[in-house]
Amino acid sequence: MKYYVNSEYRPLKSVLLCVPCREIEDIDEYESVLYSRRINYDILKEEFDSLVKVYKKLKIKVNFINTQRIASADPRYKFNLMFVRDLFLMTTRGAILSRMFSEVRRDEVKYAQRALKNKKISVIELNQGPATFEGADALWVNKGLVLVGVGRRTNLKGFLGVKEKLDRQGVQCVRVSAPKNALHLLGALQFVDLHLALVRVELVNTKIINFLKKNSIKIVPIPENEEVKQKHAMNFVTVSPKRIIMSSDCPQTKKIYEKSGIKIIAEIQATQLNNGGGGIACATGILYRG
Repeated sequence: MKYYVNSEYRPLKSVLLCVPCREIEDIDEYESVLYSRRINYDILKEEFDSLVKVYKKLKIKVNFINTQRIASADPRYKFNLMFVRDLFLMTTRGAILSRMFSEVRRDEVKYAQRALKNKKISVIELNQGPATFEGADALWVNKGLVLVGVGRRTNLKGFLGVKEKLDRQGVQCVRVSAPKNALHLLGALQFVDLHLALVRVELVNTKIINFLKKNSIKIVPIPENEEVKQKHAMNFVTVSPKRIIMSSDCPQTKKIYEKSGIKIIAEIQATQLNNGGGGIACATGILYRG
């Protein structure tokens, strides 16, 4: 299989996941590893199993990161390694590796790199220095255009590094401000078709709105309710145009999606991913969209 990505919505064929280690629940100071709340491992494992089952039912190839410790790695790598989407940006010529903002997460990229190389996927590293870049801050608008949110997690040098790599592929890379009160651009903006995007309009600035309108992309505004803020209802995975997998128990947001012509293929409990500060999309590294 050839692995490549140049959209956020074309049929999903292959993903990379990481089933967490039980040790992640054995921490009292959960905020020190960026969690919102303490995680219950047994429930988290059930939720991961459900997600894997859905992907396999949809004939989406599921690959896993080997969590066996790399000798030089910080032992804290295990706490957020389940959020694979953050660790790289897949392109048509390989994966651009992230350089994580948080020290707690720095060594996670080594595990993603090992998994990618095992799949014979080319790995593209950013230049050394003060650059930071996280994969969930980069979104494919179309096959020739990537939007990158610059803020706390991805800095200007990180953006310029990604831009340099994409320029070599003939892909335009545009900088916007990362949304306020969201960890990444992905948390406030999702493309579900070539001309359709869901946007947490209260979080993004006018430049993003104007950019979408300029590119003839219809905007579906998503309000800041409990489902979005606490249950990560916007943290969904698009499996093909206007077809998504989303968090369960989010009836208000689901109604908005369906009214916009989006079909909900499956609903997954993501309570423990939420406790970790993420959701289904954060947990899913995208390897191939056909």
